[in-house]
Amino acid sequence: MVTIKDVAKEAGVSVATVSRVLNGTDRVRNETVDAVQKAIEKLNYHPNFLGRTLRRLETMKILVVLPTISNQFYSRVVRGIQTVAMQNGYHVMLVTTENDTEAETEYIEMVRRRLLDGIIFLFSSLTGEQIGRLSEECPVVVASETIPGLSGVSSVTIDNRRAGYDAAGFLLRNGCKRIAYISAGRLYGSSFERGAGVKDAVADAGLPAENVLFLDEGLTYKAGRRAAERLFQSSLPDAVFAASDAAAIGLMHACFEKGIQPGKDISVMGFDNNPIAEYFNPALTTVAQPQKEIGLQAMQLLLRKIHDPASPPVEIRLPHRLIIRESVRLLDKEIV
Repeated sequence: MVTIKDVAKEAGVSVATVSRVLNGTDRVRNETVDAVQKAIEKLNYHPNFLGRTLRRLETMKILVVLPTISNQFYSRVVRGIQTVAMQNGYHVMLVTTENDTEAETEYIEMVRRRLLDGIIFLFSSLTGEQIGRLSEECPVVVASETIPGLSGVSSVTIDNRRAGYDAAGFLLRNGCKRIAYISAGRLYGSSFERGAGVKDAVADAGLPAENVLFLDEGLTYKAGRRAAERLFQSSLPDAVFAASDAAAIGLMHACFEKGIQPGKDISVMGFDNNPIAEYFNPALTTVAQPQKEIGLQAMQLLLRKIHDPASPPVEIRLPHRLIIRESVRLLDKEIV
């Protein structure tokens, strides 16, 4: 591993001089600063913030990594992050990766080089092990998403498996025996875990596993339409549970075009409780998660890590709740 001594030797200066450059003091000549920076780049040196006085290195900026800005869910989480950040004098830098690992890695390098103070991942294409190693170099928090293999890193999310179980259980209690589940496969850990919850609920109801049809089309409006086209090619299930509101609404639009009435001919359920869910006709039954609260808690955890690098990781699981509207047929008004 490259050390500060290696940098000093490469630049032809003392360790104390390298330290002054890293700390941003103005008592170093410009030529010396240039020499140290060139040595750092050549050796690919990353300062070990655990062994330094972090306050002197703070930029008062943090990075938030998300896959897209088109999903309303993320905007509410970011609002929570920004609220706490602004209260504490921090600025938030948003980046969308579109699931591009190379682009994500480039942004992470900015934090490694102390150009930013920490990272909140709302999504990552990195493995849990990779994020764990990154957390040894800089403050990291994972929010809203479940990443397999992640350990030693603070996180804020809901119990997605339980949320999927509760959603499927609600459908089963209202007479649905065959359920199609629209998800993004393993691309999003949260989506995969919700599907596991659906399987658990069907098994606990004494029904065969074949009564759940998995449609790994994605979480977008178009994904919902693609899932609908697949369903139209065979007999319709009793209900469709989508891992996002956008996919549920895409499916409902496609149903309308075929003369199929959601809430009457087929039950449809979404996830997230985005504003569009309430205003669509019929209004979408969905699972709500506390989006802004996820952001608030995530930023608070990141600040804790920034100010106390030795603080232990914290795993927060916030509650979810079912929002009952008109898109699901109810056997009895009391069955919720």
